[in-house]
Amino acid sequence: MGWTEASTIQRSLLEWAEEAGWERLQGDELPRDEHDVIVEDWAREALLALNPELVHDRESTDLVLHELNQAVLDAHNGLVAANERLTVMLRGDHSFTTIDGRHVPRRLIDFKDLNNNRFTVADEVTISGAAKPRRFDVVYYVNGFPLVVAETKTPVKHQVSWVNAAKDLYDVYEEEYPNFFAPNVLNVATEGLEFRMAPVRAVPDPDSEIWAPWGATEDDPKTITGPARVERAARLLLRPETVLPILKDLAMFRHARDASEVDIKFLPRYPQFEAALAIQAKVLASRPGGLIWHHQGSGKTELMAFAAARLLRDDAVTEAFGSAPTVIVIADRKDLVRQTAEMFETAGMPRMSVPGNRRELHALLRSGEPGVVITTVHKFAEAGHLNNRSNIVVLVDEAHRSQEGKFGEAWRAAVPNAKFFGATGTAVEDKDRSTFKLFGDPDDPDFVMSRYTPEQSIADGFTKPVIVEGRAVGFNLDKEALDEAFDELAAEEGLDEEEKVFLSGKASHIETILSNPERVAAVCADIVDHFLTYVAPLGQKAQVVAYNQRLVIAYAKAIKAELERRAAVMPDGRLREVGVVMHVVDSKETPKEHKKYLLTPDQEEELKRRFKKVDDPMSFVVVTAKWMTGFNAPIEGVLYLDKPAKGTNLFQTITRPNRPWKNPVTGQRKDFGRVVDYIGLAKAIGKAVAGPKVRDDDDEVNITDASKLAGKFVADLTRLLHLFSGIDTSDSSFESLAEAHERIPEGGAQRTEFIENYVALQTVWEFLDPHPMLQPFKRQYFWLAKVYESIRPKDVSKAFLWARLGAKTTDLIHGHMSDVGVKSMPSKTVTLDAAGLELVKKIAEQLNLSGQQSPESKTDDVYQEVLDSIEARLRRRLADTESPAYRSLAERIEKLRAKAIENVEDSLAFLEAALKIAQDVVAADRAAEQGDQTALDRLADPKRGALTQIVAENTPPGLHKIVPDIVARIDSIVVEVAYAGWNASDAGDKRVRRELRSVLKEYSLPIKGELFDRTYEYVRENY
Repeated sequence: MGWTEASTIQRSLLEWAEEAGWERLQGDELPRDEHDVIVEDWAREALLALNPELVHDRESTDLVLHELNQAVLDAHNGLVAANERLTVMLRGDHSFTTIDGRHVPRRLIDFKDLNNNRFTVADEVTISGAAKPRRFDVVYYVNGFPLVVAETKTPVKHQVSWVNAAKDLYDVYEEEYPNFFAPNVLNVATEGLEFRMAPVRAVPDPDSEIWAPWGATEDDPKTITGPARVERAARLLLRPETVLPILKDLAMFRHARDASEVDIKFLPRYPQFEAALAIQAKVLASRPGGLIWHHQGSGKTELMAFAAARLLRDDAVTEAFGSAPTVIVIADRKDLVRQTAEMFETAGMPRMSVPGNRRELHALLRSGEPGVVITTVHKFAEAGHLNNRSNIVVLVDEAHRSQEGKFGEAWRAAVPNAKFFGATGTAVEDKDRSTFKLFGDPDDPDFVMSRYTPEQSIADGFTKPVIVEGRAVGFNLDKEALDEAFDELAAEEGLDEEEKVFLSGKASHIETILSNPERVAAVCADIVDHFLTYVAPLGQKAQVVAYNQRLVIAYAKAIKAELERRAAVMPDGRLREVGVVMHVVDSKETPKEHKKYLLTPDQEEELKRRFKKVDDPMSFVVVTAKWMTGFNAPIEGVLYLDKPAKGTNLFQTITRPNRPWKNPVTGQRKDFGRVVDYIGLAKAIGKAVAGPKVRDDDDEVNITDASKLAGKFVADLTRLLHLFSGIDTSDSSFESLAEAHERIPEGGAQRTEFIENYVALQTVWEFLDPHPMLQPFKRQYFWLAKVYESIRPKDVSKAFLWARLGAKTTDLIHGHMSDVGVKSMPSKTVTLDAAGLELVKKIAEQLNLSGQQSPESKTDDVYQEVLDSIEARLRRRLADTESPAYRSLAERIEKLRAKAIENVEDSLAFLEAALKIAQDVVAADRAAEQGDQTALDRLADPKRGALTQIVAENTPPGLHKIVPDIVARIDSIVVEVAYAGWNASDAGDKRVRRELRSVLKEYSLPIKGELFDRTYEYVRENY
């Protein structure tokens, strides 16, 4: 019997459903007519059980069922609208009409006690009434409502996949029988090799992120694949504990804003589902909060909407705290607030507020009204204390950014008893900041409650790999002539040595090089050339990141001129355009040239809409800070980077182009995003990719007793205040300040004492704040801080010097730069796909890479940096030992260093080889420490060592003593007959096989079987 969908995946779905608690029936065993959507007997039974007041009110019961069936029939007028209406009804949020004209909400499903529902799975369910009867493969019913439809295909036909199943659902079943899908929560399409789920009216697409895979964030996408991943997905998704929470809280609808859009339904992806339920569980357990660390582009804004809906719709949360909660969603930019607010405009969501200013926000939070409040972090400035309630939940987007500074302190002070949850794609861990410690729950592993890695996101198709292409921008600088010209300028202007040092130091800033007109022209010409060659043909757009606002304008003009020179037009003949987005302050100090680019929020939003349209000529947008992070435009295919960045900002920036996208005109897909790096950030990219780790230094942090330190602070503060005895520290008048100055006269011992002691005091304050012992002394400390600021030297002469001679100095440097040119640097191309990310991280973990890199290192090549780090560890051993193992490892590094990296495959092969060397270095260290000479000998000659192992494992007892002879003979023969490319030639391959068999025969060993096969494979790989 051949494999079919009925005998394979369809049968498995039914078996897994039974194990998850669904009662299994044949489709023709359901108590329904073929044209019925709802199994009315079961629906009536559930309605009466969950609404006992209807038991003796048959007419009102019939009215409920009539209204349900009417809503089902309305699907012919629009499936998404009908699905939204049925969703509200099934949630229990709709008020049905009674026979006496009242409107009463009715429960159709028990979401609290799942055992009070009837769960049924049926196969081969027929529906009729349209032109042709149709049969659904597997249908999952809850209380008679078909909530899930699964369409299956055979796993053994190459041309058939889950996409064919999805097409049947979308093109046939939903078109012909939309009424059957009116109560639908989700659809499933699978052929047994891949498993996808989606809401109704989701266009089928092989690379669709709407037809999403399901799984668990704890799973490794490399090991759980194919049928194993299908089973895992089906068992996790198609169970009552998942389907009903999605129905009750997490299915959302976005309504069309104009005629160009349609209503859509959207569902959580599995990382969002897990995190939303984890947030709810922590709130119910009264935990302080938690950290959600999900990859950039994987949907953290949507996650917040799902989490808020879950919290606000959950009766258990209300019961636990005595009243409905307030959920505050905090973003750090207005455009993110707008984006988040759109996510919340959906059916059945509780009241949502977007305060227009600080006053509105403060009043709203003081009132304690339940609902969703969406705001920026900045509106908490000067808020003070607003509300003590413990049923306030704060969800913070981009949790690694401004939430850790004064604004973060402000909103924590405003609602001190709230639960704080932070979501980020780029957690920070350095000496000054820790996203882990700020938001993380100590009960969570490594302070992270939910982790969704870049590798998982790329494997699931929610984001695309990013390839960072290196560029070298070279130039010649005539240093001697420049020094002479600068000396002449200094002589003409009568500059002293200090002024010369100041001018030359300021002019040597990176901006001076970047702003050279020749360099700007060369870089922008390369940008346009690259764009027209690789990006424009795909219909994608480009983002350019420049060093500062002056250079943003310069780049925009240069790119515009280059587009005009090349007559770069859209398919319809319109010239391509360049937009500028930067934060321009409307003040008298703002240069006129900058004011041209002042945009209102509406104008910026319009520019964003234009950029996202494939047929709009707005092809480039040039930025310096805005839109560099938090900007989501899937049409962006490339980011041209000519601005230094590091850490989280760098990682966020280089992931801008990682969103999946399909050209709606041509159907072409984005296979990967591009970043073209003109600034030389390969090393920094390597560090950013490896990502932060929670420092394992808790013992070190706790060495200082905070209470003792606070006591020392108070004692030192008291001694310092003694200098100003008799002055009222609450007096902020000029007279008070003048009196303080009299106590610490310039040039006097008192001023020196004050400065030294205040700086020491300030250090302790910054370390301890907000320790409760400091609060009573806050006023006096801030008064001292103001006194200190008032006596700090203010040298304004240098500012005037730069204003007078800065332009001349810069022109001197530019005039002595020549031969500016841009060339591609394949060796600086970093592949940020799942495999590349994993390899860079593994090497970093193997050698503790981030801890060993020298800040003085000048290399900017991530590959050479990897080798340098491995070599640094080797050097320490080579200085102490002459072991052949370490010399062999050093030779392997040198060979790898000489390799050219031309493409993605070379990049991955290099990193794999580097990882193997790193592992062998660690193994050699271990062997040396343990005195394991056998292991060291094997590492000294890996080929011989591996051959020894293969031959020893396959040599009969009694012959083991001659294993070294056999290995030496094989090695000498193979080295003699093998040549470069032998394995690509039939003649070479046959000769190596023949000589290998002759050696085995010489020692009376079998010339066929496992020994020969394994030996040949290793020879083929290593010789």
